[in-house]
Amino acid sequence: MTPDSIALAEYCEDQKVRGPLLIIASSLTVSKDALSWEKVLGTMHISYRVLIFSENSENEIHEIHKEAIDFQATALAAIGTQKILTVVESAASLLNLQLVAVFHESH
Repeated sequence: MTPDSIALAEYCEDQKVRGPLLIIASSLTVSKDALSWEKVLGTMHISYRVLIFSENSENEIHEIHKEAIDFQATALAAIGTQKILTVVESAASLLNLQLVAVFHESH
């Protein structure tokens, strides 16, 4: 288990997130943590989908909005840098969804 996946599980439990959960993270974070997310969220019976955050996209908040609606997400999880957290926080506010945030410094 990675530290981010453990934190994600703890925050989901604390906030009583039951899913569907849309996880937004960088491609590097996804490549490191995806297997851990599958294990920990599967154990918690939380369905989820992953959206790769593109720092260069001007439309990222619209992509999150579209994906959350398509997936019928009840919560958003932002895992990564402050930039990712800021964008996902705005999307969660617009959609009136729960937000789970796992912050880490960029490498």
